[in-house]
Amino acid sequence: MKNIVLYKSRYGNTFQYATWIAEALHWEIREFSEFKKEEINEYQNIIFGTGVYIGKMNQIKKVLKWFEDKSIIIFACAGNNNVREDIEVIKRNNFTEEQLAFHKFFYLPGGVDFSKVQGLFKSMLNVFRKVLEMKKNKTEEQKAILEGFYHPTNYVDKKHIEPILAFVQKSDIS
Repeated sequence: MKNIVLYKSRYGNTFQYATWIAEALHWEIREFSEFKKEEINEYQNIIFGTGVYIGKMNQIKKVLKWFEDKSIIIFACAGNNNVREDIEVIKRNNFTEEQLAFHKFFYLPGGVDFSKVQGLFKSMLNVFRKVLEMKKNKTEEQKAILEGFYHPTNYVDKKHIEPILAFVQKSDIS
């Protein structure tokens, strides 16, 4: 049976992680939109990675529906550098406890570069930025968000895939 890494990447960070994982494991890699539900049974093991936008993982509802009977490894890639509270919010916003118990979840730090955002989302972010800028007594989190508008961050590093690789190797599914 075959193994595959599926990904959904908007700005390239998730794609980079998916590529590194697929190369390290010698697995096939494919963009999620090119994968068909009918193919699920052709694969013994599946890893799915996606970005997080305003707390929601891209395509996660569809993935969880497709894989409700097949346990997979899922990783989220977002702008924080392993901030535990933010990771817990991502889990709560996207999974039930049962889903987290059934699938294996990992978080990989990505980055924030608002200059890459386009369309309606960019307009919404600009309004959000202006509201934050006008706010008095900003929290540390709000200050950090504003900083991200002017100084992009990038935490993508190959070392962050090690827990996924170790899990696959420990599970003897490679």
